[in-house]
Amino acid sequence: MLTKLSVKNFAIIEDIDISFKEGLTVLTGETGAGKSLIIDSISLLLGERASLEMIRNGEDKATITGIFVFRNARLNSALDKLDIPYSDNTITVSRTISESKNVVKINDKTITLNELKTVSKYLADIHQQFDMVKLLNKENYLDIIDGYRFDLVNEYKEKYLLLLDALRQKEADFVALSNKIDHIKKERETYEFELQELEAYNLVVGEEEDLTSRADFLKNYDKIYDLLAEIKSTIDKDSLDDIYQIKENLEKLQDYQSEYRPLYESLNNYYYELESIYDDLKYKFNHINYNPKELDEIETRRNDIALLKKKYGKSIEELIEYQKELKTLLQSDEDLDISLEEKRKELSEAYNKTYEAAKELSEIRKGISKTIEKELMANLKDLALSSLFQIAFATSEKSPSLSLDIFKENGIDEIDFLIETNVGEGLKPLAKVVSGGEMSRIMLAIKALFIKSQKISTIIFDEVDTGISGEIARKVALKIFNISLSTQVISITHLPQVASLSNSHIKISKKVVKGRTYTTIKELSLEEKIYEIASMISGGKVTQSQLDYAKEMILNKE
Repeated sequence: MLTKLSVKNFAIIEDIDISFKEGLTVLTGETGAGKSLIIDSISLLLGERASLEMIRNGEDKATITGIFVFRNARLNSALDKLDIPYSDNTITVSRTISESKNVVKINDKTITLNELKTVSKYLADIHQQFDMVKLLNKENYLDIIDGYRFDLVNEYKEKYLLLLDALRQKEADFVALSNKIDHIKKERETYEFELQELEAYNLVVGEEEDLTSRADFLKNYDKIYDLLAEIKSTIDKDSLDDIYQIKENLEKLQDYQSEYRPLYESLNNYYYELESIYDDLKYKFNHINYNPKELDEIETRRNDIALLKKKYGKSIEELIEYQKELKTLLQSDEDLDISLEEKRKELSEAYNKTYEAAKELSEIRKGISKTIEKELMANLKDLALSSLFQIAFATSEKSPSLSLDIFKENGIDEIDFLIETNVGEGLKPLAKVVSGGEMSRIMLAIKALFIKSQKISTIIFDEVDTGISGEIARKVALKIFNISLSTQVISITHLPQVASLSNSHIKISKKVVKGRTYTTIKELSLEEKIYEIASMISGGKVTQSQLDYAKEMILNKE
């Protein structure tokens, strides 16, 4: 539950602190005093987006802070996943709005707005008049059903969505292969020519480097030969023997003084390396050869390869891979059709698995809907609406062509809410038959269901009782009061019937001081509460009889 709310520099609110209690708290006051601003500030703590226009004129930032106490294992889990520290099942949520940055924190840890939303859905729920509009749009109905048991539904929905992703990939693979096969059949002659051309060149990885090296050798043959001849002449003068003799003498010296040992070991290693180098140089000199025709052959080959690379826009390595690809592409039409049929089979299997998962999700929803229908009609009866209510399902069937059009992100169901508000009129779509007053009661009945199923600790009603009066108002007030017996309820109301049942009554007022408007709050005493309710009854001047009636309403809880 929300135990404390602090708001600073938010619209006409300069600085207020409100302590909330268990049970039913009502907020009353004249239009424009700031009642909705209180709700707006709470909604920011629950993840609504902020606007710079919310900052009080002349100030550089607005801050909203709320302290929540909770008993919800799901909330504990959400906080743990975000690594947010907490103790005594209490958290402090804060929002700072400024031109430079908007900061969201839970227990002094900065988090993102999306992270706040994963936590706040377990803290409180705000019911506003806009929810009525949502109830008129059947596209929202699946979310309403799923929200009643989102823990159960999500298990099936996640399975379905994973299979749907896999199915979409299988369809993409099938379509890609089908298009590829059509292209192959159309371009077969071209591919056959390209394969023959590439095979005729007999390309080898690294061939260009070898050809360049050999061409450089042939172009510089005379210089290379002369240098090798000079090297061999030097080698033949027994230069290596002189080094060998020095090595032998150092070996003897190390026996007399250890300081010569490193010199000996180093020269000994170099000697055998030089010996190997000399042998390689002599071999190269003895096997050097020159073919005047070879250079022309190499240049012709290099030119052919350059033209081939330019034609295909590929390197030798890529041309060799392309050659392999062409061999694969040029399978027989029968082999290609077999490959396509295998992909079609994979697609069909994925389609059937996805459809079965969607059917399981649909059956879970239908079971939940029966519970909702039963409990909702009981709630509607409490609100003086003895109505029949039915959730009608239209579930898509499999497509023989394996079309994925039947699969939506929410499954294969389309639903409508049907209601009969007048006996004998028959069930009709909710959006077409109910009045504004009826819609508000239906919405309240639905909210009562969700509060129970989700174990929401705080529910906030923003003028849910607009447009009703008389006996209906009393019924609505009793329903709100009954909800408050197990859940903290904060309600903006214009109904004396609701205000009279409150455990705590806060009056919101505004005053003008030195040309500035300020919102003020006051928790009313019993006498002040009686007067406020009498004023709500009269709509103007308060009489003694109205005060007596207001007192009776409060004391008798009626």
